[in-house]
Amino acid sequence: MPAGSGTNHCQQQSDTAAAAAALAGYRPEWRDPVEFAHNVLGVDLWERQRETLRAVAGARRVAVKSGNGLGKDFTAAVAMLWYLSCHDPAIVLSTAPTFRQVRHLLWRQVRSLYRRGAAQLGGKMLDTRWELSDDRYAMGLSADGADQFQGFHCENMFIVVDEAEGVAETIYEAVETLMTSARPKLLLIGNPTTTRGAFHRAFHQESGIYHTITMSAPESPNVAAGRVVIPGLTTAEWVEERRAIWGADSPLFRARVLGEFPEQDDDSLLSSAEIEAAAAAATALDEDAATDTLSIAGMPELWPERRMLTADAGRVVMGVDVARLGNSSSVILVRRGDAVADLRVFNRIETPELEGRIVVAFREWQPEQVNVDSVGIGAGVGDHLRLQGIPVQEFNGGLPPLWDATCANRRAEGYLILRNRFKQGRIRIPRDPGLMNELATLRYTFDRRGRILMESKTDLRRRGVHSPDKADALMMAFA
Repeated sequence: MPAGSGTNHCQQQSDTAAAAAALAGYRPEWRDPVEFAHNVLGVDLWERQRETLRAVAGARRVAVKSGNGLGKDFTAAVAMLWYLSCHDPAIVLSTAPTFRQVRHLLWRQVRSLYRRGAAQLGGKMLDTRWELSDDRYAMGLSADGADQFQGFHCENMFIVVDEAEGVAETIYEAVETLMTSARPKLLLIGNPTTTRGAFHRAFHQESGIYHTITMSAPESPNVAAGRVVIPGLTTAEWVEERRAIWGADSPLFRARVLGEFPEQDDDSLLSSAEIEAAAAAATALDEDAATDTLSIAGMPELWPERRMLTADAGRVVMGVDVARLGNSSSVILVRRGDAVADLRVFNRIETPELEGRIVVAFREWQPEQVNVDSVGIGAGVGDHLRLQGIPVQEFNGGLPPLWDATCANRRAEGYLILRNRFKQGRIRIPRDPGLMNELATLRYTFDRRGRILMESKTDLRRRGVHSPDKADALMMAFA
């Protein structure tokens, strides 16, 4: 447990003038973090480091993906020292996948930089805590559990997530509770080694709320100049070694040298590029024929969530995923031909109400088939709908595949069909962040007989990923 953890509050209530001063910078001469780094810490930074610091000063959320040896931790340490020096009251929190990383990576840089300007910075520097006063301090937290982040309250909050690609979803959820303060800032820094999780979403589905920056080795001073300009940064020799060993097109070279996400993890069902292409195709279709969508004006209270797309001509099929767990959602998805035409999501509704929602959607779209998840309570839903004359086809993902012996069960077969559509460009989906993220997190493996097997809901929960309810409804609509 890091020193000083527990319940902490900024007790001091600032008046309006003090709050305005905190926003502008506690010390006017330190308002620019780049000038702060030069004048107080005595360090000069390369272009992407300067860009990151000024983004932190101006934006609410910043995400930085970086290749190896490009100074991302160094930059985050400067940002932490600057923020606490320039805001009063203030709390700065940092975390990483393990407390060892908190202590030996980011906070090693914080302590080293502090020593350069200790006379001006003041306060008391400990192993993973810097304290200027009771309501002005920075500290490193373990990511062992979300409860580590409870009890922190301050009008000026700065949270730094180091090695962000490896931090669990539950920790990101805890971090979001800290973003409710008056003036919060969040900095994510990491290597883009995986195509799933909150760090990846910051550059894709959630890029609209983040200022995103890429630190790439070819842009760094040492590599660009072909000689050591800034000691400690990646060199041109190292880049060429990695190119020879890994190959310029390898996922490792993309992530560790270029600072780019791999196109697809080895066990991912779909690549980010394929998902993005399906969403982009739907957006283009919607712009070309916007008058062909079904209007739901005047009914906002009826649908908790709905995404409408222009759908092409073709078979109309409905897929229904029935929620069985408290955090899961029931989803009704309609596709017409290759395009998703309607997406409706319901949270925590009783089964009879869900059945009524399905009946309403059926009357609107008149699908020739309604594929309903028949595992658990879904079986009862299918029975009740069939009694009302609805053409229900029960979908049990655990049954043997219908046609493809390379799949372990019907769920794997359904997702293989869906994957082929994405790869062939024969599907259009809404630009729905939840759906796109669920598709990006789908993994597969193989059973003992070498057959394709989708990751189970239990295994998804173990790694902090919510049930792919929207993706399952999509799969059933195209199965």
